[in-house]
Amino acid sequence: MTKINTIYLINHTHTDIGYTDYQETVFRQLLGFIDDAVELGEATADYPPEARFKWTCEVTPFVEMYLRERPSSQVDRFLELHRRGQMAVAGMAYHWTPLLSTAGMIRSLYPAMRLRRDYGLQIETAMQCDVDGASWLWADLLPAAGFKAFTMSINMYRGRRPEPDLNAFWWKGPGGGKLLSFNGPHYLYAIFRYGISDWERVDKLLPPQLAKLEAREDYPYDFLYAQVTHGARVDNGPPTDNISDFVRDWNAAGRTPRMEIVTVDEFMRMVARRYGDQLFTWEGDWADWWADGPASSAYETGLNRSTEELLPLVDLLSTQTGAIEDRLIQQAFDNVSLYDEHTWGGFASTRQPHSAFTRAIFNHKSGYAYRGYGITHELLAEGGRALAKEMTGVIPEGENWRRWGQYVVSDPSADPGAHRFLLINPSAWTRHVRYPLPPDIGGAAPYAVLEMFLVDNYREGSPLATGAAAGMMIDAQLPPFGYEIIDFADVEMDPAMGVSEGVIENEFYRVQVDPQTGGLASWFDKELGRELVDTDSAWSFGQYLYEWIDSPADRTTMFLFNYDHEDFGDRFKNTPFRRHGAENVQVMQALVAPHGVSIEVFFSGPGIRPSRVRYTLPAHQKSLNIDFVLDKEYRTLAEAVYIPFPTSLDNPTFHLDLNGVPLEPEVEQLPGSCRDWYGIHRWAEVGNADASVVMVPVDAPLVQVGGITTSRWAWKLDTSNPTLVSWALQNHWDTNFKASQGEEMLFRYRLTSMPGYDPAAASRFAMEATIPPLIVRVAGAETGHSGQFMGVSPEGVAEVQLKRAIDGRGVVVHAYNLTNEAQSLKLSFPAMSPTGAWKTSPIEEDGDALTVSGNSITLNVPTRSIASARVVFG
Repeated sequence: MTKINTIYLINHTHTDIGYTDYQETVFRQLLGFIDDAVELGEATADYPPEARFKWTCEVTPFVEMYLRERPSSQVDRFLELHRRGQMAVAGMAYHWTPLLSTAGMIRSLYPAMRLRRDYGLQIETAMQCDVDGASWLWADLLPAAGFKAFTMSINMYRGRRPEPDLNAFWWKGPGGGKLLSFNGPHYLYAIFRYGISDWERVDKLLPPQLAKLEAREDYPYDFLYAQVTHGARVDNGPPTDNISDFVRDWNAAGRTPRMEIVTVDEFMRMVARRYGDQLFTWEGDWADWWADGPASSAYETGLNRSTEELLPLVDLLSTQTGAIEDRLIQQAFDNVSLYDEHTWGGFASTRQPHSAFTRAIFNHKSGYAYRGYGITHELLAEGGRALAKEMTGVIPEGENWRRWGQYVVSDPSADPGAHRFLLINPSAWTRHVRYPLPPDIGGAAPYAVLEMFLVDNYREGSPLATGAAAGMMIDAQLPPFGYEIIDFADVEMDPAMGVSEGVIENEFYRVQVDPQTGGLASWFDKELGRELVDTDSAWSFGQYLYEWIDSPADRTTMFLFNYDHEDFGDRFKNTPFRRHGAENVQVMQALVAPHGVSIEVFFSGPGIRPSRVRYTLPAHQKSLNIDFVLDKEYRTLAEAVYIPFPTSLDNPTFHLDLNGVPLEPEVEQLPGSCRDWYGIHRWAEVGNADASVVMVPVDAPLVQVGGITTSRWAWKLDTSNPTLVSWALQNHWDTNFKASQGEEMLFRYRLTSMPGYDPAAASRFAMEATIPPLIVRVAGAETGHSGQFMGVSPEGVAEVQLKRAIDGRGVVVHAYNLTNEAQSLKLSFPAMSPTGAWKTSPIEEDGDALTVSGNSITLNVPTRSIASARVVFG
């Protein structure tokens, strides 16, 4: 218990991309607020040092925009205040959901790198505000990128702070990084909890808050930390213009505690200096309670996830052809990242779901996903065709107008030479690629769309029938980052595939459909010799399950906002949820084809119009593919859809891929972080000593562990039930997120089983399910030309991404270790001659030189973390 002597105040505005106003309006407002902060900083230059106005710019993109768009005289004023310590910039691009990919996390730090490089800004601290969590990988990435500290300002609305809260700690990363972190109060506390800047309220509000902190045995500090946002508009609001006068007059009157206006960097430097050697250490993921929101727009969330998986392939192409502009790559990343930012819609998104304001904001939000998708596919098409032309001398599909006629499909047998393709493996391991033969429309395909995206995804069939025999497929095996000009293959029927009533099987599995629920009654692993489905579960494996609340109070039976509470509301564990499965189930006749065996089920049920699911066992891969098309009804009352996967694995343990870090939930997460649901990157796993089941939700990132756990508000995760649950969609929020969604939605799941938990194998399986090969038709090209852009050894222990260096000096490699041991990767460049290599920071700042041996370098990658290198060529 310590007497509080100082109150540290940090002025900023909380950045919501939307919510309070239209996104473009917010952009303009935020630049204006920096102008206001410059005026206040200069106007208080002769105040006592502790009362001089200081401003912290919460995120980097608006600072870049400001310095780029404002006249040089205004830029000089900003930079002078920065030199005087009155203008700080925090290092994050936005406030993130867990949707952000690992490549996106790195790219999001580029604005901070450019601001340091181009303007000499000192950026030491990263801030996250409002959101209730942060990826564990940040604890490695941020120190590696030159950041010294990290602060969280959690909004406990439908969430929670880790406890003990309001504390500093060392956050140890999965790869051993060490990041000074502060688990701070919400940014409205200064005004609304403490009364700062309001003489009429401060004497009533501040003393009890100080007394409460001073009475805590787990609060060892002699200060109170408070972030100051505008009292009338805490989000996207202007500076509090009377704060400097308030602090000056408070201190001049001899009142206590003494107040001091600081920047976030100053504050964290003080914490490091005075308390750094006394702080405890936490390891684990800061699992976000707000991760559930993106399920309110399932279509766009699935689309954006798919686009993010393609962007590293764009980067790979950019290292091999000059046809891809860096400017457009950045635009693609910027758009998908803005969809991953935490603001979804307007403040009245559920109260007024049909208003023009609500619709306009979400239309713009969803536009980020669609624009990112469009630019990414354009770049894949342009880059893929340019590279194909350079390699083969043949004009590729989209530029080779071989037939007249609008979208006329040819008979494949009429021109076999038309079915030759450049095939690229974007993975860091040898990969067997088997893909349906794309339709040949003589060059009249939409110019910016590669044929690989004209293939049936179950919701939308191929726009043109191929006319190809069932066995005509792309079928090849390529080494890591390998390429080859191939002909189509005639794939024969696998004799191990078989069907009977409601049953399909191949050499790996036998699957039986439950005719009552439409889920699976059995999933038998022939290699392991065991049943994987819990036949005693209340829910069938992979069935449709709809949930609603049986109360006129609806959403408020889960969480009732109450501002008087420290955590902003009441959390209820007795919500009257009702759940119901599929009805009118019709199991269709199974189909056998060279690519695999499948069976389709039609059903109806609450919350949906007639819908369908397809179960497929591919012939060439140990995988169970489940594809749902749910024709969702529009309903604004609280609802959810789950797809449960109850397994027969007794005494289970669980593992999750959270932003690229494979970890064990509960054991490897911060106390008080979310246990009720997780926003995963690619896969979730349940297993025991005998078997492991990996589930990849391609489109829907929300997963619940140990059964349906909505609104348990759990402090500890119960892992006794060996069930994984996909939380496909929901609309539980009463602000920000969408009130409902009504359309045909695709939910794809890929599952496999293995003898035991293997994070690298789980990741390889997931990436093969989510990252397609690149396929470009090169009609008439000579087959057999092959090679590798980069060799990787050992294979399959790391996700490796290759990109063009920002400054044009060679290429940069990012390697993410997928295992629980440190790895030493040999990276070779068979067609190139490296002349130099350096270990780099994630933001491409050179460090120690690496030895070049022949055409290879060695890169050491810490466990479950990242290492980067630059390679230049002669």
